[in-house]
Amino acid sequence: MSDLSQMTLAEMPAYTEQDTKVEKKAHYAQIVEKFRNADCSQIQDLMYLIDTINQMSPEIYEHYRGLQDIFRANMHRLLEKIREQGDVYRVKDEEEKALLAACLEKACANKTLLKEKYQNLHIEA
Repeated sequence: MSDLSQMTLAEMPAYTEQDTKVEKKAHYAQIVEKFRNADCSQIQDLMYLIDTINQMSPEIYEHYRGLQDIFRANMHRLLEKIREQGDVYRVKDEEEKALLAACLEKACANKTLLKEKYQNLHIEA
């Protein structure tokens, strides 16, 4: 496998899938540490993170939960940053709106986020 320290966040979902299927989950701790040390404040980075969580085995609870905690904290900070008056969240364009919606949908689907809390967010571009 490649040197994890040289990999980008975009490469992490595929790396995690390979590690899960072939390497017997040998690098989960390093994967979590990679995200712990990364700046996941952008929507695209959160998408890489949720895609990585989807490739990780929940049976290795400590690491799976570690990534979920990182995701939740960064999503909370992002939503606070883009929140306007009331429950309106403003992103810069339609592409970012679609990306955020997809990211939230994936996070709710794998129970990283509670669907009841996030399903009715009003996101505007």
